[in-house]
Amino acid sequence: MQHVDFMHLVRLSEQACESDARAYRRSVWWFAALGYAAVIAIGLAALASLLALGWAWRQRGFSGWMVWPGLAAAALLLACTRALLIRFEAPEGFRVEPADAPRLFDALERMRRRVKGPPIDVVLIVPEFNAAAVHQPRWGLWGHTNYLLIGWPMLCSLEPRRLLTVIAHEYGHLRGEHGKFSAWVYRTRSAWARIQERYQHDDSPLSWLFSRFFAWYFPRFYARTFAMARQDEYEADRIAAELCSAEVVGQAYNEIQVKARWYDEEYWLAVWRRAALQDKPEPLPHAEMQAALLQPPPPAFAQEALRLALQRLPTYDDTHPVPRDRLAALGQKPQLPDWSQHNAVSWLGAAAARAARHFDTLWWQEMRRDWARHHEHLRRCKQRIDTLKARTAQLDADGWLEWAECFEALSGADSSAFYERALRCEPSHPEAMRGLAARRAQGADPGALDLLERLQAEHVQHGYAACSMALELLDRVQHAGHDVTAKTRRAWRERLERFETLEAQAWQAFSSAHPCEHAVAPRLKDSERKLLTEALIRTREVEAGWVCGKQVGVMPGRAYLVLFVRLKRLDEARANAVVRRLMQLPAFAGLLQVTVVDLHVRERQMIEAGAQPLYQRAAR
Repeated sequence: MQHVDFMHLVRLSEQACESDARAYRRSVWWFAALGYAAVIAIGLAALASLLALGWAWRQRGFSGWMVWPGLAAAALLLACTRALLIRFEAPEGFRVEPADAPRLFDALERMRRRVKGPPIDVVLIVPEFNAAAVHQPRWGLWGHTNYLLIGWPMLCSLEPRRLLTVIAHEYGHLRGEHGKFSAWVYRTRSAWARIQERYQHDDSPLSWLFSRFFAWYFPRFYARTFAMARQDEYEADRIAAELCSAEVVGQAYNEIQVKARWYDEEYWLAVWRRAALQDKPEPLPHAEMQAALLQPPPPAFAQEALRLALQRLPTYDDTHPVPRDRLAALGQKPQLPDWSQHNAVSWLGAAAARAARHFDTLWWQEMRRDWARHHEHLRRCKQRIDTLKARTAQLDADGWLEWAECFEALSGADSSAFYERALRCEPSHPEAMRGLAARRAQGADPGALDLLERLQAEHVQHGYAACSMALELLDRVQHAGHDVTAKTRRAWRERLERFETLEAQAWQAFSSAHPCEHAVAPRLKDSERKLLTEALIRTREVEAGWVCGKQVGVMPGRAYLVLFVRLKRLDEARANAVVRRLMQLPAFAGLLQVTVVDLHVRERQMIEAGAQPLYQRAAR
């Protein structure tokens, strides 16, 4: 299906949901039933073929021609059975019992009585900055278990009443028949996605049959259910506002937008920088979170995080509404909140210390060898800085850039001086210009525009990045209260459009081909290899990673890369989240394609393409 057709179907589903929600949900049910009916019909046809072959064998005796039809029918029946009986693994985490956390379970019981919803059967604390409610089948079609997952970082960041709004939102997804139906639709969507991924790269006749059907069916099913999934998010917000007040929900949401970005971008970076001084982090990171995540983020970071959250636009890749729309639906303003003064960890009672130890033990078992490698890397950075210091008078631009990279690995302090020295040696050095402009732009320094002007004019391969940084800088400057003329903004937008066209042509050539086609040896500097490795280390879902280069005729001077990752647990939703996260690495923007082994490509194809091992997580 073409993307424009998919978007059209999504808009139709949104219109149908708005005009008659009940009729819309009935149409979703019937279309979901069509998928099951098709699989059942194919399975019954396969079973009938096997029975006919058995009857022929009994009446006329065995004949050689029966072998291949019998194998094909058996394989088809097995595939249909597997499609109908796809298992969903139960969530994992640190289980909390009512005796451990009576205040938390009392709050959950009060919430259940007020909305007349189903009970929460299992409460799990998980290591992600997130919360979720999972409606899990227990015995096939009969019985379900309701899980509530609360992220440990979120417990450490929010005061109890704000955390309660998050729980209320997730609980809203379980309430009533709509909650059960939405959960069933979500599981169905995940199951069909798995089947489509499983068969779309297989060349067998059986796979051709399934892939053709699901290539037609799944995009239409996803488009039909999109509006329902997004509407359920608004409904869950409404329930949370009824229980806790819209004002508290808005405060919690604003605080989460800032602290979640701080957690992702700054907290773990600071933890790993401690490897320069410590053989083992003390205190361990999850124990430290109880105090660290309660601290207000720096004002400049908080303002920037909120601005970026409000800039997000709705997409059809994510059923969650964007922050601006969610706050508007609640009647709340996007603004920095009064930060939580105490966190909700106290709700866990005696279980809090055990939960922190649990996550820190798992983290250290998983990261011990990675920490040792990073400790050694930072030690080498120190040594390299000492070597470069001794040769200061002889350093060229690349030497100063290397010093900057080592300095940034060890410290979060401003590294602009190193890029300035590099430009004194070579005024048109593209990486030095881009590095200095980026650091000045972070401080909303309008002087960075002059550097970006030169960068886009002299180095076409950096033109799109330069224009994007310039427009981002103009937004920051304007957000800080300074005037930005329409002429200046228009000039940069026109440049960006020109570079967008060129980049689109290059990206289309890069991403449209199979990840293993046109593969070449990767052109990676040691620092870039380290950045990729560190990203994989921080992405705990990744078990192993490989990298190869890719040749793109539209922009032959650029080093494109394909990063192959294998996940510890293969799950389509988890895989998409990992791909999105890794694709956002700033240093590789527009240069990196991430693909999941055994989901998007086979390991054999990757090896034949010459992918080089990059990272292997140590076994516990």
